[in-house]
Amino acid sequence: MTVLFDRHGVKLLQGDCRDVLACVEPRTVDMLLTDPPYGMAFESGWTAAKLTVKSDGVRQGVRVVRSALNDLQPTFHPDMHALVFCHWESWPDFYDNLCHLFSVRNALVWSKSGGGMGDLRHEYAKDYEIILFGACGRGRELAGQRVGAVLSHKRVSAAERDVPFQKPVGLLAELIERHAPPGGLVLDPFVGSGSTLVAALETGRRAIGVELDAERAEIARARLERWCAQGRLGNATTPRTQEQAGLALEP
Repeated sequence: MTVLFDRHGVKLLQGDCRDVLACVEPRTVDMLLTDPPYGMAFESGWTAAKLTVKSDGVRQGVRVVRSALNDLQPTFHPDMHALVFCHWESWPDFYDNLCHLFSVRNALVWSKSGGGMGDLRHEYAKDYEIILFGACGRGRELAGQRVGAVLSHKRVSAAERDVPFQKPVGLLAELIERHAPPGGLVLDPFVGSGSTLVAALETGRRAIGVELDAERAEIARARLERWCAQGRLGNATTPRTQEQAGLALEP
């Protein structure tokens, strides 16, 4: 496992996410936020076809996610909140394979405000994604006022997109602020182009992101460096000590 970025409480690692067990103290991850291999076969005319998501296919994708999260379970805080992106065709499989790790409370809907891949003449536009929301316990409430389960954020434009399924930082920042306590630790074991880590920087949270693919990990590193150079760092209350946060990684 290689450390590519380690600043402002945010770490980016390139390697197998299961290896993070050696670096994170038990029961210290306050929020799991991830967009794992979708578990679906898809065809796209997008020009960066070489970045097609690895581990596509329902059974293979779900096996990858279940195996990884099973191994990472010892790091979960007893009141950890989990938010896992999935596709409308695969969310039942993700539900069945993850509900033993945490109690699934809601299926949120990310409304992308139009567009979407698919058959333009015979299908409705695929302009939304499912986000499974679960929690290990009931000791932590959602921050802020209660809102509906439909979250509206425009998709990342093709001109700004580094990978096919890149999530908008604004959406991830909203989720982090509602589910991760100030000073808490966010974990994304399938961090892709690094949007979760950018959102952590924006909201002043600490985070660990892991990406297996070296090309995507380098994209994430470059994004984080740009974000820091622009001085777009958020504010949060004083974080817990490194030991309490579970950050045992060496730079």
